[in-house]
Amino acid sequence: MPTAIHKKECKTKMSFTDRLDGVLLPKGFILPQYTQFNGTGDPIKHLQGFLAKMTITSNDLDIYAKAFSNSLADRALD
Repeated sequence: MPTAIHKKECKTKMSFTDRLDGVLLPKGFILPQYTQFNGTGDPIKHLQGFLAKMTITSNDLDIYAKAFSNSLADRALD
């Protein structure tokens, strides 16, 4: 059974997401095209492909983190 999470704990756990919400994409930024990972296949291969394509567009790790959820689908996104 889930336990209650105190507001302070929730804020601590959400700090990474909050920070990424504030990351602005550069003007004209275009997300590279890639096949979404749906939870089947090799997740390491997917991550390597994602990183290879992202390095063409940016060297900002915050942008990588913000864009990564777009590379996931179905079970992998859940």
